[in-house]
Amino acid sequence: MHNDHITTFNTLRPEVVRAIREVFDDAVSELERRRGCPASPLPDAMRAEVARRLVDLARHGESDTETLRRAVIEGISG
Repeated sequence: MHNDHITTFNTLRPEVVRAIREVFDDAVSELERRRGCPASPLPDAMRAEVARRLVDLARHGESDTETLRRAVIEGISG
């Protein structure tokens, strides 16, 4: 059974998805650098938290890559 209401609600514009993709890798790299161990990847739980925060910000209308990056990094490391 297809529910258009749920599908429509969960859809992000393509430019917002591009912004999320662009910021995700950069934010993860910066968080790894701040941990002081670049050879040790960010744990999966933290990577998932980065993704969740990015999507939440985007759903609330944010699409500026620098604002997204800063908000996610400060929110997780801060």
